Amino acid sequence: MALGLECLPRQEELFLQTEERRAEKFSALSLSQAKFKYTDMELFYSSKNFRLFFMPREEGFLQISISKKNFNKAVERNKLKRRIREIFRKGSFMSLVNGVVVFSVFKPFRELSYSNAVLEIESAVKLFVSERNKNEY
Repeated sequence: MALGLECLPRQEELFLQTEERRAEKFSALSLSQAKFKYTDMELFYSSKNFRLFFMPREEGFLQISISKKNFNKAVERNKLKRRIREIFRKGSFMSLVNGVVVFSVFKPFRELSYSNAVLEIESAVKLFVSERNKNEY
């Protein structure tokens, strides 16, 4: 009998922790879906390293999507995000693209050197801008 009473608080703690995790996942999912979905976006560049999506909007900003499945450590994900933000800032690519750009990273991007990443991102953005200008005329 005493054994059952000792286990109850422990089980209650575990239950509360799992419920909190479920609530966090639900709120994170609803927040991410509230803004926009990938289906609303136009895929404008795809390679083995990354994929770029675009959605026209008045304000332009960059979103970076890096999967935990491909990059387990947060340190790695944050380093890649800083690298990508810096490339977009230095190249002033967001001024060329008016809208939301979603940058989705794949595993092989990890092996790219900084200079190779700059070249590939620059070519992708310039290709998109030239295609967009062609379609406008």
